[in-house]
Amino acid sequence: MPSVTQKSRRLTRDEKKAQTRLQLLQAAAVVFPRRGYHATSVDEVAEEAGFTVGALYSNFAGKQDLFLAMLDEHFARQMSAYAEISSRGHTVEAKARGAADHWMAFLRQNPQFFPLFIEFWGLALRDPELRRQLSSRIRHFQTAISEILRRDAGELGVDLPEDAARSLAMVVNSMGNGLALHMLVDPKAVPKDLFGNMLALIFEALRHMYQAGGMPALSPASTQSAQGGTS
Repeated sequence: MPSVTQKSRRLTRDEKKAQTRLQLLQAAAVVFPRRGYHATSVDEVAEEAGFTVGALYSNFAGKQDLFLAMLDEHFARQMSAYAEISSRGHTVEAKARGAADHWMAFLRQNPQFFPLFIEFWGLALRDPELRRQLSSRIRHFQTAISEILRRDAGELGVDLPEDAARSLAMVVNSMGNGLALHMLVDPKAVPKDLFGNMLALIFEALRHMYQAGGMPALSPASTQSAQGGTS
């Protein structure tokens, strides 16, 4: 049990700053999806967190910086969940369905998130610097997915080349985003198990191709070109 001294220890300046930043990010995760990117103001986020606008600007350069930091937190949580879910699967189907079902469940439970992401994506397309920042985050996210795919493939006895893993990660990410777009206009048209079904089919096909003599040819050059196209 913590001592009285431990309980009453004052936070250091850095600890207070980190705590304030976390609370602001948590408030941003509430306000941005509710209001949308353009309609949200830093004043609203600060008020939601219980801080002054000055406190927000002492932690973030502005609304874009705050949103990107919130997006970083989202990507980190998603990747942690995918890695944990995937590690529990012991078959191709279990590994494929686990992560796919998690994403589909997230979309159903957080219906305001993806419209917000698309709104910001559209803004980034018209702003070269913002586009660069968003693109770097998407590439980092897809790299993390490719690492999970390589690990999972290895556990199933498949030596998945790095360039093939990167391309496969892009396909997986694009499928997930594409289904999310369809769900925005017609949720009932997208069965909740469709993403998992398709990933299980793709991964099982790749496993059979590997056992039959090799993986499909994917050159590093074509992979890098494709990655640049998503920015």
